[in-house]
Amino acid sequence: MTTLTTRSWEKGLQTVSLIEAVKQHSTGSLAQAKVEVERLLVGEAVTLTFPSEAAKSEFKMKAETFGVICD
Repeated sequence: MTTLTTRSWEKGLQTVSLIEAVKQHSTGSLAQAKVEVERLLVGEAVTLTFPSEAAKSEFKMKAETFGVICD
């Protein structure tokens, strides 16, 4: 398992796409993905857990194109 922290987001954030990516690549459920994205939207840093480095890297690449600022 490995983690990644999302710190902030840019104007135009693709929220639905981000929720889908969190669900697809992390170890949580769809409901948990929605909660984590909502936390990010209100300004919290959110640490997500991934089953592998490959899943984390793929998520980070997608998330950054959706407007997320990651560590």
